[in-house]
Amino acid sequence: MGRAFDMHVDVIENLEDLRGLQDNWDRIYEIDPEAHCFLSWTWMSSWFASRSLPWLVLAAREGDGGAYVAFFPIQLGTGLDRGKGFYNTIVMGGSYFAPCTGILCDPAYADAAVSAFADHIRTLHWSSLHLDDIDRSSLRIESFLARFPPADFVGDRIKRPVQISDAAERIDPEIHVHVTLPADFDSFLFEKLHRRTRRNIRRCLRTMEGPVALRMTHADATTIEKDLATLLSLWEKQWGSHNTGYMRYILDNSRSVLPDCFRSGDLFLPVLWQDGIAIAASAVLLDRPRKSLICFLSARDVSIRDLSPGLTLHAYTIRWGIENGFRIYDLGAGDYEHKYIFGSVSRRIERYRIDTRTGRNLGERLDAHCIPFVLTRIKNLYAAGDLADAEIGCRQVLASDPEQGEAVSLYREVVASRTLWQAISPDVATDISSDDQAVVDRAEAEKQCRVTIAENPGDFDAVHRLSILLLLRHEAREAEAEIGRALELRPDSAAAHCTYGNILIAVRDFEGAVVRYDRAIALEPSHSIAYNNKGNALRRLGRTDEALASYEKAIAIRPNYEQAIANRAALFDEETDMLPAVIQLSRLPPNV
Repeated sequence: MGRAFDMHVDVIENLEDLRGLQDNWDRIYEIDPEAHCFLSWTWMSSWFASRSLPWLVLAAREGDGGAYVAFFPIQLGTGLDRGKGFYNTIVMGGSYFAPCTGILCDPAYADAAVSAFADHIRTLHWSSLHLDDIDRSSLRIESFLARFPPADFVGDRIKRPVQISDAAERIDPEIHVHVTLPADFDSFLFEKLHRRTRRNIRRCLRTMEGPVALRMTHADATTIEKDLATLLSLWEKQWGSHNTGYMRYILDNSRSVLPDCFRSGDLFLPVLWQDGIAIAASAVLLDRPRKSLICFLSARDVSIRDLSPGLTLHAYTIRWGIENGFRIYDLGAGDYEHKYIFGSVSRRIERYRIDTRTGRNLGERLDAHCIPFVLTRIKNLYAAGDLADAEIGCRQVLASDPEQGEAVSLYREVVASRTLWQAISPDVATDISSDDQAVVDRAEAEKQCRVTIAENPGDFDAVHRLSILLLLRHEAREAEAEIGRALELRPDSAAAHCTYGNILIAVRDFEGAVVRYDRAIALEPSHSIAYNNKGNALRRLGRTDEALASYEKAIAIRPNYEQAIANRAALFDEETDMLPAVIQLSRLPPNV
């Protein structure tokens, strides 16, 4: 049996600390036979620097001191299961831009390190672990997966669907194709290629030496910006029409990461020109420790039919690679027929998912790194009138961090809005537990607001909530005074303008209410509740066509908006008494 190692895992979560690991990282990258350029320090640090979502690097070492012997880069995501709450996911570092991911290890410590990583992952709060673009044949991946037993987790391979190419080929995107290169180019021509392919490649390379105005250039420090733009322009023209969202993703990330690869000496970018016009280009990543060339991104002018610019570019790059000591030419994902003309071989890169059996986060808590993103989502839910999910989200945040001030403020405002909704819509069931009754109680809530305002007259949230609570007590004029104060504190609050509109409806100032709802919409064009409430006011004014348009807009923004759908139906039924007194209202939506 091999030696047992006592592994200690640290968590790196900021760029400054990550930069401090470069020498240590580079040393492991040099000696790890399973490493690839998408696990290099340059690639990973550049990728994380461009991310807005949280990321972590798990770093393992033996004991509490000494250098690290393994690194596991991961990214954290947040999703929402409507009616149940937010959840977190863990994704491999580099997904989904990098075609391969993995764990970087000193091979002497690989088994112990990945086991320690898996054990640490199990202490985090997540519901789904996405192991995308991994080599399942790797022993370290096998050791990692073994730490997630079926009794506690559900693991399954996620099969990518077959794709149909423009040439009607059935392409398996899990197959990655590469060529092993001999020591010299002549050996490559005679050992790897069929006679016809050998003749075509020789002809392609000769065209750059003949009278045809063809030439090949390599990006250098003075041309890299222009040459990269040339490549991306060709790529966009060739592939952009297939999927514009994917196109933007590739282009934006290439502009972020590839310049750093060039500066570190890990990018070869040849461009093929004809009469001064670029007709093909390729971003080739250099994995020097494993002597591999990775054809990461390539494109050609598809209108050029007689010169085979794509074949010329591949042949030139292979020759350059052999001359510079490289022994593998990686053609990337997809078993396209043309990739096999070089005597290529293939391997399978897969996606694998590990989910908790409950479908909820481990530990029933949100990941602390994701709280700021959850709060942003809660605000959006609140603005869209989804008070139930907003309240669930607030509770989840406060369960993780009871002192989170922004969540406390949001929770109070959400509950106050739900209280208004329940008061004017008694048929709507509440799911607030008895533990929350002290918060929900309107008299207590009003008292809390007044205490807060006495201590801090500039507290917008407290003043806004007080106006809502006064409206509930049918003190519309007092409510109007408070909402006026709230708007003095925050004149650009769409929620406050919407509240003002609701108050004006209560005093039957429908024209004034429309003005306030329009102001809310101008500040927040996706404010579905303002559109719905505006429709109510317009109906009362007899402006039915405008009311219908307002309801339709609310439903377009929020297709499952039951109140707007019901109001639209009532309009179709030509209901006469559309807006009774506030205490009887059954269709005024939540005030947000």
